[in-house]
Amino acid sequence: MSASAFPPEISEAILLYLPAKSLGRFKSVSKTWNSLISDLKFIKKHLQHHLQTTKLIVSSSDLSLHSLDTNQLLPYLNTNNNDEDIPATVKKLVFGSPPIWLQEILGSCNGLVLAKDGKCTILLINPTTQELWKVPTPPFALPDIDWAVSYEFGYDSSTDDYKILLSFQREIASDSTDLLSFQREVASDDSMENTYASVYSLRNNSWKDLRISPYYLGYCGFLPVVVNQHFHRFKDSSSIAAFSLTTEEFNEINLQFLDLFVDKSVAIYEVVAIGEKLGLFISVGDAYELWVMEDYGVANSWARICPHQLKDYSRPVSLVEGSNRDMVLNGEGNILLFNMDKRRYRNVRIQGFNEEYVPEKFTVCGIYVESLESAKRFVK
Repeated sequence: MSASAFPPEISEAILLYLPAKSLGRFKSVSKTWNSLISDLKFIKKHLQHHLQTTKLIVSSSDLSLHSLDTNQLLPYLNTNNNDEDIPATVKKLVFGSPPIWLQEILGSCNGLVLAKDGKCTILLINPTTQELWKVPTPPFALPDIDWAVSYEFGYDSSTDDYKILLSFQREIASDSTDLLSFQREVASDDSMENTYASVYSLRNNSWKDLRISPYYLGYCGFLPVVVNQHFHRFKDSSSIAAFSLTTEEFNEINLQFLDLFVDKSVAIYEVVAIGEKLGLFISVGDAYELWVMEDYGVANSWARICPHQLKDYSRPVSLVEGSNRDMVLNGEGNILLFNMDKRRYRNVRIQGFNEEYVPEKFTVCGIYVESLESAKRFVK
């Protein structure tokens, strides 16, 4: 039976469950399938089916980028050997032809990855389809090297638009020798009032100046934190700064509840995303703990899900797909898997390299899902 003989609803049901990379090959099966796979409604349905199928972007010490499918970690979650490494195979990510070297991964959303290349050009890339889109340079002059600059990337479902928040701020001269002292110094520094922001709309293909921002760039987490269509960054010990992709306005999430649990005078904070929830990673001396906002925007919904010590230098990256009790952590040059119930750490041993050369260190620098989404669908 040919593909065209299938009823349209049967064809769609079959194709929705196939990986995005496979769908590219199935376009050549028939004109009907090509039309269906290219249809925007189908692309959005397919994305919703695969949003939880996350892949990690892993950077190695030789500056190359690789993809790690978290599905391969699942068979090892319930094994009892605490000392056994978890093997994981990675695939090298190559963008463009000739290949483009990416200097930094800035964020990701719905299968699109925001990145900066070696020439500081900002790109939107779909690692699955290999499609690239060059983000236009802002119409205003970017600050010189005395300014800190950051980008954040997300999706506004109310307008079906992808947006980039560009923030820049004059760097603070400081004699502080540790993060805690620097954190205190910044909290009382007037230069926080000189943080500026602009937002880019992919649908409009244009930048808009937002002027003053309450963000302090020095508190940016290791990975961008996008939850509930808001960008998040730690502001001070009393609040998290949030930017709404829908209203394009800044607001704050109150952290006064921590007064009962944490000595704020000695605590260091980092905002993280745990699955689809907002999290706060707190370190006090050698102790680390993780708090999660169970109901976004509800002040009394914060819950401490790791009320014990986390391993030194480790930082939460994401939950493992199919488990809400196992987290991927960035260690000190390695990737760890942490079970919250057993309080157990296991090293993820990276495979997939030529035996003659295996990079010494690996770090998760981004997360993405495989999709057919295209930045170019907005271009008229």
